[in-house]
Amino acid sequence: MRRLTVAVIALTVLVAATCQAAVLTERWGVKGHVQHAGALRYESLPDGRTLMQFDLSVLPRGAKVYRARLLLTRPGLYGSAFDIVPAGPEGSGKADACKETGPQLEPVAPYYRWFDATAAVRQWSGSGRQEGLLLLRKAPDFQRDATCLEIAYEGDLRSPPKQVTGVRAFCRSGQVFLTFREIENYAPAAEDVTWGELGKRFSEVRYDGPVPRDDPHEVRYRVYAHDEPMTAATVGKARLLAEVGPGSIYNTRLVPGGDFIKRRPEAVALRLAIEPGKPLPPGSGLYVHTVERPGRMYYAVTSAVDGVENTVALSEANAAGPVDQRPGRPEPVLQEVPKAHGHENAGLTDLGDGKTYREQWYSYWAVPPEAPRPTRYDFAVGCCPQTLSRPAALEFTRGHTWGHTPEMPRPAPRQGIVMSMSADPPNGFWTGINDARETLRGIEEGAWRPFTHNRQEALIRWAQRKFDIDPHRLCAGVGAWGMWEFRRPDLYAYIHGWGMPEVTKGFQCWGWARGAWGPPEAYQGKPDGQNPYGLQDYTQWVLEDPKRELPYFDIHTGWGAHFTEMGWPPFPRFVRAMIDTKRAFSMQARAVQEAVEKGVIEFHRDASVPAFGNCSLDDNLGEGDLKSGTPFGQVNAYLLWETASIVDEPDRWEITAWLDASAPLDECTVDLTPRRSRAFRPEPGRTLDWVNTLAGDGKEIGSGRVAADRWGLATIRGLVVSKARHRIRMGRP
Repeated sequence: MRRLTVAVIALTVLVAATCQAAVLTERWGVKGHVQHAGALRYESLPDGRTLMQFDLSVLPRGAKVYRARLLLTRPGLYGSAFDIVPAGPEGSGKADACKETGPQLEPVAPYYRWFDATAAVRQWSGSGRQEGLLLLRKAPDFQRDATCLEIAYEGDLRSPPKQVTGVRAFCRSGQVFLTFREIENYAPAAEDVTWGELGKRFSEVRYDGPVPRDDPHEVRYRVYAHDEPMTAATVGKARLLAEVGPGSIYNTRLVPGGDFIKRRPEAVALRLAIEPGKPLPPGSGLYVHTVERPGRMYYAVTSAVDGVENTVALSEANAAGPVDQRPGRPEPVLQEVPKAHGHENAGLTDLGDGKTYREQWYSYWAVPPEAPRPTRYDFAVGCCPQTLSRPAALEFTRGHTWGHTPEMPRPAPRQGIVMSMSADPPNGFWTGINDARETLRGIEEGAWRPFTHNRQEALIRWAQRKFDIDPHRLCAGVGAWGMWEFRRPDLYAYIHGWGMPEVTKGFQCWGWARGAWGPPEAYQGKPDGQNPYGLQDYTQWVLEDPKRELPYFDIHTGWGAHFTEMGWPPFPRFVRAMIDTKRAFSMQARAVQEAVEKGVIEFHRDASVPAFGNCSLDDNLGEGDLKSGTPFGQVNAYLLWETASIVDEPDRWEITAWLDASAPLDECTVDLTPRRSRAFRPEPGRTLDWVNTLAGDGKEIGSGRVAADRWGLATIRGLVVSKARHRIRMGRP
């Protein structure tokens, strides 16, 4: 009996000690979801700076501070940098309060949604101060009443909120997938729930998740990692990975267009899967962490209501580990996407004649440099197994590129594989954004990078591992905005679409560019490779190096009859640059597109192509004003060739070419330059003979001698081509 009494006393002492040593999280602010309302005051100083004064009288003197976050909300996509420093101790006058006493507060990676104020609060607590002072030396607009200081310190947690349960964690392909049971189930009575029903609980949906209605209280879930088992005694030392909102399992990118509450209330909210094709059950929460270093790690998820966090109830129900993890290449996860609400081609489609088209949808959790910060993206893969070539060509398409979700072509018995992915919304020209966007970092602190294409190329590498793909037959459908693929002849053999040669032309493009990248002034003094405005001037880029080989570009513009507001003005200049530098391209060339569809023309990255220029059938494109020339006119539109019979040898280059039957005249004159040749590379100044004969009877139509220019490019000028097939040969005398 005495032993039992001693055990009970010991347990009581242990419980009491645990309560005393709990991590207590509270907020000091003006109003709203804070425990200490009215504890923040602002004072404007004569020199334009602002003093933030926090009343910390309720914070125990000398309290052990585990973490402190300064939470700020600012409007807009971009802003200038915050410059916030701890200010001086209490003194005899206002000047003492304005003394800087510590380093500048920094936003916390990788999301940059709050500032780390831990060092400052520890200093205040250690000195026994009753007031905390932060000096805003410079700041963009922000919501002052919504600002608060959240402090996690050693205290007595008397009323913890309900705790998360069902935490599970596993590592796959360099990523740890954490799932848990939320404390409030937003879909308690149904396996499937519509966006109309969820609209009662969410105020809006964003590409990175639903935005919950935080009245009457704010619910969040905090994800921790530590190299020790997660307990109430160790959680204070753990690393806070992220704060997750309710509804994290719902795919908010694949919401039907329009107002999701008023116009599409019947649409089922798709739940994400982390096991192929198995959506997580309703009421689940999800966070995906990309591993940075190998080892064994423990994880925990806690609930927080109005900032107060349950840090005492840590057990196997809401902690997991150890997880053996190692960095690796993240792999996409197959999702279940029904044939409804804009995704009628998902799954299998019967094409007839025993053929089926298979369109599969995936989720990909990307991190820098494939995304500005950890973000989930959708993408789709489509093919017809019965007609698929082996190895197959791969096309990565953006469709029209107006939205930020994948836009797949219609099912067809095509021989290649088609892929499409979501972008960084809102429209970023499919080129990339500044990584300070929608964060607390200043745009001048951030960096523009081609996140979209880094991610696209990572998915291409994944596809090459998964499917039998010909690496020399990669194509990109660039849609109506960016054309970064044009810079990658080492990857793409062929691109088609509208593209945007110069975003400075066309007022709508200019407006989109500023929204996507921020104002041009933000990039003054940055290296050329970090200035998107300069990088997107493809006309200048083409002119800089005529010798540089490029993917073949089939330009088709004018979708939706867009004129000067989009970007027609730069096309005449761009086309002239392509002709003058002897590039392989066509414009508004339906005949070329049909030849590609029939396989007469095939683009291979390791195969030569003809560059036609100054064709007598070309339209006059004018100079970009709709009152001059032919807007959306054709260039090289009727000139066809046969890929299979091209000869590319050190001393000889041959091609069969002709005019399509749809050409308005029976013959034309055109300049012809071999491009992307692997073997036929004459030295600058080398003299070459050429001959043009009819392929049927060998009749000679013309011949002559040319010299390779200073870039080693040999051009036959004024070549006659008719609707009969011509065999054109160029070689050493």
